[in-house]
Amino acid sequence: MERPMKLLVTNLPIGCADDFLNDWIEAHGFRTYGVRIIRDTVSGTSPSFAYVQLMDPSRLSEAARSLDGQTLKGSTIQVRLVVPLSSIVRPAAWVQAAG
Repeated sequence: MERPMKLLVTNLPIGCADDFLNDWIEAHGFRTYGVRIIRDTVSGTSPSFAYVQLMDPSRLSEAARSLDGQTLKGSTIQVRLVVPLSSIVRPAAWVQAAG
């Protein structure tokens, strides 16, 4: 299985901005490479989750353990490691050859 590349942060408070989440994570000692809160393309609102990349990917597990269960603007967030899809989904060529 491939190594996790990102964090999935769920249960974000309504109206949480990318910059705010970025600053909050960095205040906990984890330098970020990128924070992307997923928003509805029509309303522009967030369905309360984000993907986060760290400058040091070797600290992803530590960050997930440290940040999971913390309170952010009154919401208890959940943080999980994101495993690349390629490590859990079989390539189509393999499936065709096996079938």
